[in-house]
Amino acid sequence: MEKANRRTLGIIFTHILLWVLLGFTLLVYPPLSWGIKLPAAFWIKHVSIIFFFVVIFYSNYLLFTPRLLFRNKRLLFLIWLLIALFFGQGLALLLERWLDFQVVMANARQRPPKHEELIDGFTLMFSLLVLGISTTVAAVRQWQQEARLKDELQKQQIASELSFLKAQINPHFFFNTLNNIYALSFSDVELSREALHKLSRMMRYLLYETAQNETSLVEELKFLKDHIELMQLRLHVNNQVIYKEPILSHDYKIAPMLLLPFVENAFKHGISATKASEIRIEVSVKDQTLHLKVSNTLQEKTSNPLEESGIGLQNTKRRLNLLYPGRHLLTINKIADDTIYQVDLTLILS
Repeated sequence: MEKANRRTLGIIFTHILLWVLLGFTLLVYPPLSWGIKLPAAFWIKHVSIIFFFVVIFYSNYLLFTPRLLFRNKRLLFLIWLLIALFFGQGLALLLERWLDFQVVMANARQRPPKHEELIDGFTLMFSLLVLGISTTVAAVRQWQQEARLKDELQKQQIASELSFLKAQINPHFFFNTLNNIYALSFSDVELSREALHKLSRMMRYLLYETAQNETSLVEELKFLKDHIELMQLRLHVNNQVIYKEPILSHDYKIAPMLLLPFVENAFKHGISATKASEIRIEVSVKDQTLHLKVSNTLQEKTSNPLEESGIGLQNTKRRLNLLYPGRHLLTINKIADDTIYQVDLTLILS
């Protein structure tokens, strides 16, 4: 709120300063440059014209541009501009006649009066300038408001997609894992205890560490490793998972649950109960750049595993575009005669 108030005061101060500069240009500078004492008619006319400029500026800036131009009522907006220009000309000519401006100014300069002009070039030029500036300022203001609104909507979308991602993982993954741990408890009690500990650690991470926009890379990789090891509980002997994790010299920040969908997708499309299959997951970090490489054997001739992902890699791609614009590179390919599905992600961390 305080930041918004300072911004508003700054805008008001800028407007006042610009009008003071314009007033100086129109009222103070001419007498100084001409070296003459100007009559009252000069001040009356120019003060009135400046007041007219103020009125049309804010009328155009706050009223007509937003309500006509931005709503595609261009003909009405053009009519308004013409009315403003004609009104400015009419005001200038009426003031000149009422004040006998040409004669008074000619006497002040000791020159013969000019013939009466039908168009006041000075007023016309500044009217066009004021209308143009006010339209531009209104357009910039509208663009900034739309940009802020778009940014807010994108943030809300990211938050909702992350919530959706967590909701997808929670019931499906945890219930299956609990069933696997239950079955494991009959054959290997110690291993089942270790699996329960990993599961509780994952739940704690989901509940407390993913509420912010960024989380610790160390914690994210722990979550990823726990997920991989728990997924291995339900694999058959003909399924092989190779995971290579990085050795971090120090921690970084990363958007929570950004890497998981690629791994989850590999388990969904790369595991078979009857055929040999292999999943390779490699994470490396060097010079503040993370590289993730995931490859898996395609068990079925799926047209596009990206679209068939349960969690939704499309959402992850959108999150990458929103959170890491210009800071990531994602390539997804089928290689080895469409038998291997490979994901490569390069991400510049903060």
